[in-house]
This record gives sequence, structure tokens and C-alpha cells, in this order.
Amino acid sequence: MQEDDDYIVDFDFRGDWFVLTLRDGTREEAERLAAEYVAQFNPLHLRVSKDALQRQLVQIALNAFESGPVVVAVAYTEGGTLLADLVVYVYGEDGVRRPSPQEYLPKLVKWSYAEVKGEPLVAEVELPVGPAVRVQAMLAQKRRFGWGSKLSESLRYAVWPTGQEEILLVEADWQHFERTDEIVGLVEELVPTMRLVPTAPDVQSLRGHH
Repeated sequence: MQEDDDYIVDFDFRGDWFVLTLRDGTREEAERLAAEYVAQFNPLHLRVSKDALQRQLVQIALNAFESGPVVVAVAYTEGGTLLADLVVYVYGEDGVRRPSPQEYLPKLVKWSYAEVKGEPLVAEVELPVGPAVRVQAMLAQKRRFGWGSKLSESLRYAVWPTGQEEILLVEADWQHFERTDEIVGLVEELVPTMRLVPTAPDVQSLRGHH
């Protein structure tokens, strides 16, 4: 993971996504952000309490911050059910040549926290920001104490931004398999809007903006 002072990673987030990227990683910051989003839900459509929704958003934001992503976003139903979460990481080292898509593929088809079930779907795509590799896979994540596993699905894009030295990894995960087509559509609509926005000299970290 590398932070870069030259740009931030940005997307054209629409109403389907709530951006939970934290700058400071404090609970106060997460609670302010969560409260803004909870207020956007129609109480007549919610199937969970606003307090429960707020707690979930706060926890997602704080947990994600610990792993160092540059963008964190979630998609919800109007009833308050989490559909999918999405994170973006930046990988690279100054002065070290980044691997090609073919060299990087063995890492892309493995997940550190889960076992891949079956053969992942792999495709090379061209995005406005640069070439990318798309990987979609079914995962079995080990439960605590080894009792069984939890199935989920994941869609990854590894992106080689033109003119940069880093690789950007976009990863969305979900468990509502009956809505896979809808979720994949949301991700595939979002990813091509990725852009790198130059930052002012005093900006010291990458953070996604809504």
C-alpha cells in the first residue's frame, strides 16, 4: 500500500452509493458521516431502526479505515439492507517497476481472507484511466474458530493508470446472490468513472471524495 501526494482517486458516485472514506479515522468523524446518510433514508421504507443503521455505517467506516483504503463506499436498499461494500487500495513503491497485468494476475485470483470456489471469471478491459483486469469470483470465508464458512461474491478491478507508477485495486463484495446482476451493474457503472484528481501540495494522503 502506498499513499501518494500527487492525486486522489475519485468516482462519479450517484445515489446508489454512500461514501464512508474517513480522513482521521475517529469515531466522531464516522458518526457524523453516518448520520448524514441515515437522514437520507425514508423512514416509511426502512425495515431497520435508524439507530441500527447508524451503528452499522459507523462500524463499516471504522473497520475499513484500519486496512488503509483510499476509498470506501457502500450500497444499500431503500429498506436499509447492506447490498455491497466497495474499497479501493493503491499499491506501488517509488522506483520499483510495477508488474504487468499478466505478472500480477496470480495475485488477483487469490484472496488473503477467503478461499476461491470454482474458477474465477477473468477479463482484460480498457478503462478511461488506463488498462485493467476484471476478476469475479465466489468466495468461502472462514468463520471464527473454524466452524464452517461464509459464502460471498467479489468483483475486482486491478487498474494500471496511464502515466502513473501504482496499481489501483477496486474490490466490491456482497452476499445477496439473488441481486448479483444488480450489484455487478452498479460496480460496472461506477468503475469507468474513476479519475485521478491532482492534489494541492499540502495534501498528505489519498482520500476518496463524494
